[in-house]
Amino acid sequence: MNDQVHFSALSEAQSVLSGQSIFLVADSVAYAASGAEAILRPLLADRTVEIFDSFEPNPKVNEVEACAAALRKSKAETILAVGGGTAMDVAKLANWLTAQNAGKEEILHGVWESPQTPLPLIAVPTTAGTGSEATHFAVVYVDGHKHSVAHPLIRPSVAVVDGTLTASSPPMLTAQSGLDALCQAIESIWAIGANETSLPFAREAMGLAWENLEAAVNAPTPTVRDAMARAAHLAGQAINLTKTTVPHALSYTITSAHGLPHGAAVALTLAAALEFNGEVSESNCLDSRGSVAVRERMMMIYSAMGACDAAEAAGRFNGLVKAIGCPTNLAEAGITKAAQVKRICATVNVERLANNPRRLTPEDLRGLL
Repeated sequence: MNDQVHFSALSEAQSVLSGQSIFLVADSVAYAASGAEAILRPLLADRTVEIFDSFEPNPKVNEVEACAAALRKSKAETILAVGGGTAMDVAKLANWLTAQNAGKEEILHGVWESPQTPLPLIAVPTTAGTGSEATHFAVVYVDGHKHSVAHPLIRPSVAVVDGTLTASSPPMLTAQSGLDALCQAIESIWAIGANETSLPFAREAMGLAWENLEAAVNAPTPTVRDAMARAAHLAGQAINLTKTTVPHALSYTITSAHGLPHGAAVALTLAAALEFNGEVSESNCLDSRGSVAVRERMMMIYSAMGACDAAEAAGRFNGLVKAIGCPTNLAEAGITKAAQVKRICATVNVERLANNPRRLTPEDLRGLL
């Protein structure tokens, strides 16, 4: 499939809209409030358009299956996804499952024999956060448990990144989405999967998010919104190559069991992970390139924050999180019981955990929390 990104006005999307029959997966509130609906209406006027908007934040498997059923029935030629990470994931998964003629059981087992190429998918994000328009994986919750479905063909064909579409995002959504982008960039830099291809994406994304997130929340301008939209997309490009690490691994149950939005849930342990990974040694290093290589990448992170070491960087990070109104510890997020912490540790995402550059014991996980 094509791998294109357009950092441009959505009104210029006519050139990438192919086919007469369009299946539109849209967050109905964001579709209208972002201005995307008004822009796309004339572009889609001469086409047959079926809209699917029956989903809530953190996509559930029944919503994905309903979308796939509607997509099969529509006989669409192209899929257009407009909204935040949930809209993207629902569209990506429905498109994938339809092409494979698959469903819930295949999601759970993740085995794809002779995968079929799905329909062209054009992704238009209306939040500056997940970068889902740039990744080859998608998240879905099955019976309250998070599953990640991954395959190169899941990645959207085209991404249209237009910062003006995020202008209507309220401050708290901007904060939570922006934290997701910033954490993705930081985690990508220290991840075992980091390499010379991923690092330029991650470093630029981190720099843009670090310099612009507070203003995007508290005093947004079009320039700042554009910077955050670019940061989110580049962070998506980075984790598409490297995947994420321990803050994301711990975040999923914090979101599903305690209702803290994803970006804020990830940020909850990022500062602690900064200090933890900053103390990597040869005896606990999981990166085959060794602890010296990890420490060099950690220094990239400290430098971008204007810090000298892990402790100072962690303090600066938590200062930013506080400045945009998000919690910096479990108690502030309403998680105060030992049993709650135990459950978060017990349900940690082991795949993401294995991508962390320093080995974590059960005691280490509890320490981070």
